[in-house]
Amino acid sequence: MEEHQKEALKPLEIKELKYDQNGLLPAVIQDERNNAVLMVGYMNEEAIRRTLNSGKVCFWSRSRQEYWVKGETSGNFFALQSIYADCDADTLLAKVIPLGPGLACHTGRYSCFFNTLAGFEQRRINND
Repeated sequence: MEEHQKEALKPLEIKELKYDQNGLLPAVIQDERNNAVLMVGYMNEEAIRRTLNSGKVCFWSRSRQEYWVKGETSGNFFALQSIYADCDADTLLAKVIPLGPGLACHTGRYSCFFNTLAGFEQRRINND
């Protein structure tokens, strides 16, 4: 293992995160069981605290200007398993186990990421 890979990891305090001008940062939500990306939401300090205290993922709604816990109305809760900040401390990755019917998207799909972009042809890289 390289020397730079051995450095001890220090947990960041919530106050050390780098929030945008609105006090928010994006949170990528990933299924702990299979690493599928389920959705992206936004959190502020209070939403992070609520998530850590309850074990259920809480977001700040930019459109409604209020807190919301994923699953409150749908029953599709996310049980927090772990949470990480990226190297710049401006994005979170929350690993969760979906509860209830296990649907992340308000459209009734497992993940919010199902739309492809027009004009993109999927390419595979050969590792020959």
